[in-house]
Parts: sequence; structure tokens; C-alpha cells
Amino acid sequence: MRWGIHMFLLMSLLGCGPTGEMAGPPVTGTVYPSPRRATWMEEVRVTIPWTSRSTPAAKLAEVPLEVRTEPAPSGAGSVVIFKVPDNFWGGPQNFEIVEGANRVTGSLTVLGQTVFEQPEPEALAVIQPSVPDSGFEQKIADGGLRVVPFSGGSKSVPLGGRSGPCAGRLVRVARDPARLTSPVSIGALLERLEQSGGSSVVDVDGVLGIDPVSGHDLDPTILTDPSPNTKPINARTAVKARQGSNYTGVGATIAVVDSGVSNLTGLTLRSGGADFVNPDTPNPLQDEYTQGGVVVGHGTAAAVLAAHATYGIAPGAGILPIKSCDKDGKCRLEAVIRGICHAVAYAEKNPQEQLVLNLSLGSDTPSEIVYIILKDALMKRGVNGISVVAAAGNDWAIRSSKSGVLHHFPASFGGNRGLSVRREPGRSMAVLKGLFSVGAVGDYSGTLRVSGFSGQGDFVDLVAPGERVLSLSPAGSPREYTGTSFAAPIVSGAVAVIRQATSLVPLTPEALELAFLANYTNPTTLGAPEEAQGRGLLDLTRAP
Repeated sequence: MRWGIHMFLLMSLLGCGPTGEMAGPPVTGTVYPSPRRATWMEEVRVTIPWTSRSTPAAKLAEVPLEVRTEPAPSGAGSVVIFKVPDNFWGGPQNFEIVEGANRVTGSLTVLGQTVFEQPEPEALAVIQPSVPDSGFEQKIADGGLRVVPFSGGSKSVPLGGRSGPCAGRLVRVARDPARLTSPVSIGALLERLEQSGGSSVVDVDGVLGIDPVSGHDLDPTILTDPSPNTKPINARTAVKARQGSNYTGVGATIAVVDSGVSNLTGLTLRSGGADFVNPDTPNPLQDEYTQGGVVVGHGTAAAVLAAHATYGIAPGAGILPIKSCDKDGKCRLEAVIRGICHAVAYAEKNPQEQLVLNLSLGSDTPSEIVYIILKDALMKRGVNGISVVAAAGNDWAIRSSKSGVLHHFPASFGGNRGLSVRREPGRSMAVLKGLFSVGAVGDYSGTLRVSGFSGQGDFVDLVAPGERVLSLSPAGSPREYTGTSFAAPIVSGAVAVIRQATSLVPLTPEALELAFLANYTNPTTLGAPEEAQGRGLLDLTRAP
């Protein structure tokens, strides 16, 4: 008994409990991973503020992780090391590390499948217009990195804008094997680029214009069998668009960043479109999007639903065709960035036109370059800002096919997810105000319901017809289209109408979104939860 008492006193003096845990109050807090963005099977390190005496339990989006620990280099705390599991959804995923009563949490941005499949990681960055190419090359050389020339040999590509991120130049960066002999992971490459070249990179409220080379996709559901018992939908009828109104979107331009837009009768195409898919033979008026060996089109169908004389919600609006996606529906991030900046530059050159940007594309991996461009367009230009409409995605029905929380960007930038970006307080990706994120509904035996594939979450603002919607192919033939890609342009057309109606008292994109959702949605029609329908079905009964 005396020996037991002595042992208890000795352990107390050493500051340890009988289980080997540190005495004192539990340690809790927020921790930051390194790298903060990582792809499948990439190693991540997290410093915890206590000395680990066993193996902590760790989870990423509720998925248990295998971890190991080592002492922290500073001597205070420990480092927990784990690998990102494969087959994981991209985007911000919360993690927790628990050991006894101690618990810390954080957020890791998972870089999805398109990044994982790259044999040699590369990054994109938007550099300040005042920074010469040679100066940027010298900076990143210290980090063991090099500039990769674009096709044609140029080391940087101007984005064409007069101000904001689009006034910068796009560069491509990779490991320099002469300085870094061993391969680096994409997360490590991004961190090296931030550290060595960050001062030369465009920065919007602490978010740097740096991304992995990746891509977005067009909705893949055009030829998918529609849900049972669904009927074709006439968009104008379904959203109760007013016939014979004086407000048809006249004076507004809808920029369609997509697979191109065919020059069909009934569409008013603005001059000044662009093709970032075929630089040698550019033709933004050629929509070659193909499924099952058939040219069905994508951008054309979207443009028709937005502004066609017969099918469109805003028949008086013009269409600015911008091709950023190829015939297979693949949209390289570089082409998407250049396409969005082309729309921004068009708005700067044509301030008399009310520009609406339609993005019927997306990815589970967030682009921080796209984020800062959209933030500038939405929130930094006042009443000269650009309204943005994005499709909510079509993966909801297969969300369980991968682990983690399903995201769809850029639509998810409108959600309340608090995407972690920098360690400094307040340096984070705040919600983009003024961004419309649009889900889809179908006609199920005469009743409109949210489509089973339509993306859900706190980012969804409203829903519109997106299942078996009647539109036109690039050849001008009537065809049914399915996907949130075709719900988004219906909302873009409605936004163009409201922008025309408010042109004498112009609104910021945020104010327009608030007024629009309050007046032109019906929350009672569908009986769906808010994460599925947002504020409800687009309803233009009260439109001017």
C-alpha cells in the first residue's frame, strides 16, 4: 500500500495522470494542416498543441484516418501525420484529432480526382500586371520552381481586364528538376509557390490567385434516361414568364461560358465572343459538344433557354458566346479563367450593357483564382458589378460513391461553408454575395419536384426547370435537355429581365439577388427542404 501511495505521488509530481495523459484542463482549439490543400494519397501534417503519449484518433469528414506522430520541431506539441484517402470528394472537408480529453479541429481542402490523376503536378497563378515575367521567374526559382510556357511559347497570358484580378497575367508553374531533384506533391508545390512568389501574385482580401492545374466539367446528364414518369417542360410556361411584357432583357447581355453557341435564328449574338479551346482556329459560334456520337450541344441549349425569341426567358437580351469547354465537356481551368475574365473585360468596355454571367459548369475542387475573379466582379464594383448564375451540379444521386461532403464549385462559393485559406484571422474565403446557385426541377406526372440528381446544400438559392427541358440543338432542332446546366440559364434570363427593369435605379449584384429571391421565387410549390430548393421555384408572376 505504501509503495502505491508513493507511486501515485510521483506521477502527480511529474504532471501525468494514471493513464499517461497530461494533467490539467483539456486542450481544444483550431489547427491548420500543411499543406492546406492536398489530393488523394498525399501526406498531410498537423501540429497539435499537446505532447502525444499514444496514437490520437483522427477523422476527415467522419472517415477514420490512419495516423502516426512525431515530436514537433519547435519542441512544443506533436505532429500528427496522415494521408488523404483516395476516392474522396474534393473541396473543404472538416477534420478532428482527439486524444483523451484533448480535441482539435480544422479544415483541409481536398483536391479532387482531376488533380490526383496528373502525372507531374503543375500550378496556375495570376501575377500582378506590374510584375515582369523575368522578375516572377527569379522569385520562384528560390523555391525550386520554374515557369512552364503556354502553347505558342509565351510565358504568361494577359487576362484582358482593366482592373481587378483580370488585369493580371496567367502563368503556369512546375517543379524545376535542376533545383528540386525529387518530385513534389501538388500540395507542397502550391505551398512553395505561395512562399516564394506570393508577393507577386494577385491577392483579393488575403486569397491568393494560385491553383493546381485542373478542370471543370459540363453537366453529363443530357442523354441520361430521365426520371420515371417525367414530362417535357416548356421553361417559359413553368416559371410563369409574362407574355407581351415590355421587359424582355433589352440592353442586357448574358455571357455564356460554355462549349460555344451556334448562331441560330432567334438568338441575338453579341460581337466580341472568344474561343479558348481552339486557339489556332477560334470559333466561339461552333458548339461541338457530343454525347453518344451525336452533336447535342450544351452552350447553345443554355443560350436558347436564356434569350431565344421562342424558348428564352429574356428574348430581348444578347448572348456573348465564350468557348471554354471542348466537345467532350471538359473545361480546362485555364480556359475557364480566361473565359470569365473575357466576360469581365467585355463588361468594362461596354458599361452601358447589363452583364449577366452564366456558368453551367463545375467541379468538386474549388478554384481560388475563379473565387477572387468572381468576388471582384460581384462585390468590388458596386452597381457596375456583374450578376453571376451557376449550376448547382448533378451528382447528388451518387454522393455516396465517394467519401466526404459533396461540393460543386463555383456554385458552392455562395454557401456558408467558411472555406479556410490562410492562417491569419479574417483571411478566409467568405461567402460570395450576389451569386445565384441554381438547382433543377422536373415535371413528375404533372407535379414539379426537385430532381433527384440536383445538387443540395446551404449554397442552393433557388430551383428552375432542369429535367427534360425543351431547347434547341446546334443544328436548330428541338431537343430535350436535362441537368442543372439548363436550369441556370433560365435564371440568367430572368436576372437579365430584372436588370433591365432596374436600370434607371441600378442595384449591386448583392442587392439584386436579395430583391430577386424575395420577389421571384415560390417557397411553397415544391414542399422540399431548403437545402434542396433554396428559396423555392423561380416564379415570374410578379415580374414587370
